[in-house]
Amino acid sequence: MLSTFTLNKPNIIDFAEARNDLLKKSKTDWVLFLDSDEKIDSYYLKRKNYFLGQYVGTDKIIRLVKKGTGKFARAVHEIWIPNEKHKIGIIKEKIIHNTADNLRDYMKKMNYYSNLHAKENLKEGKRSTLYKIIFFPIAKFFVSLIKSKHIVFSIMQSLHSYLSWTKLYFLQH
Repeated sequence: MLSTFTLNKPNIIDFAEARNDLLKKSKTDWVLFLDSDEKIDSYYLKRKNYFLGQYVGTDKIIRLVKKGTGKFARAVHEIWIPNEKHKIGIIKEKIIHNTADNLRDYMKKMNYYSNLHAKENLKEGKRSTLYKIIFFPIAKFFVSLIKSKHIVFSIMQSLHSYLSWTKLYFLQH
């Protein structure tokens, strides 16, 4: 049996905690997690990412988990930490991930996520430096451009990196 939960609560400040709360409520062994901006036609675990309606690349993300085999960690950009001896497999089908329909909504989302990301980096003991504030966004731009071949998406990813490291700097001082 499989449970499907859509994570669709306003103002989530800890996505891992929200997913773990839903995991505890499940009455089945397997749980499929979807965000409100993801649609599913089948049980997909790879994502085809779209930005402003244009394809910007594919990534892997854990959304189908067996209850009792691990837990989610990190408040944002959460990761699955499997228990010892549990393996992570890959399903070849894809989730359609529509990151943004317009720039205004994406900027709002990016500002919110960069706040969470900075706080999570602080909690993890990461330090922001002038080097990271300047050069990590540049690197993020080029990595995103190589993967997505989409200039505006790559600029937005770079801006997210800049905001996250700058906000972390202010949290530290």
